[in-house]
Amino acid sequence: MYHRFDEIKYPSTNIREEQLVSHLTYLKDQGFKFILVKDLLFPDKLQEKSISITIDDAYLSFYEVGLPVFEKFEVPVTLFLNTENIGGQNYMSWGQLKDALNRGVDIQNHTHSHSSLPTLNELEIANEIEKSQKLILENLGITPNLFAYPFGENSSTAQNVVSQYFDAAFGQHSGAFSINQKYFIPRFPLNENYGSIDRIKDASSVLPFNNVDIQPSNPYQIEPITRYVLDFQEDASNINCFISDFQGSFNQTTTNLSSKLLIELNRLPVKGRLRFNCTKVNNGIFWFGYQYLIN
Repeated sequence: MYHRFDEIKYPSTNIREEQLVSHLTYLKDQGFKFILVKDLLFPDKLQEKSISITIDDAYLSFYEVGLPVFEKFEVPVTLFLNTENIGGQNYMSWGQLKDALNRGVDIQNHTHSHSSLPTLNELEIANEIEKSQKLILENLGITPNLFAYPFGENSSTAQNVVSQYFDAAFGQHSGAFSINQKYFIPRFPLNENYGSIDRIKDASSVLPFNNVDIQPSNPYQIEPITRYVLDFQEDASNINCFISDFQGSFNQTTTNLSSKLLIELNRLPVKGRLRFNCTKVNNGIFWFGYQYLIN
């Protein structure tokens, strides 16, 4: 997942053009097959070493810098679009979006106002979706079937509403793609600080666990807690979990109960995003990622 291209004032969401070129060069050299993200929903379209590229927010730098690079490498991309900013400063116009669509960019939904959905009620979430869908249809003649959560922030309520409009939805937390998380699919964010070739190697090579259940399942927590349970539905003795929030990483006590890991954090999570990254090495690296939002 990318946002901005060659906008050096925003290193946390920007990727430099030379970094992007190095990413695509590496992936091409390794024989990866680029597919649109909508094709991830169809197992018969998946090939060995399939990979999808997504861009969020429709910044002008995607059109001016990023898109020509993707075209040079013949890489199809999916753009998740929030409609309120279209035509604003440093954002693409509807005309530029129409041109990108005609050049093969797959355009999908990212709400209207780019609000954090866990802070909205069901009606407000539905209004965000319906307004953006209406504008996209009116201006581009398409109806998106995929969704990306603004900031990657999510809740059970948001997932329930989103599932009424879209076939799948994506977060912004690292992890291997798995259709088992159909309305909270992970993506690897790439930016100046996290855009090394080593990160590309990791992101492109990790494998999903067969199925993982995490409790609590609601990714929005009004009151922070310290106890979590992950059920990997396989021997969990060789699985390690790294957990962090805006204050840093946690020390944790982990109890292995056959297929389950009971995790006790050494402190309460602080307000903001809480991320779980669980991995095992067994003829490859398996990676489960999950993100909570702590109110």
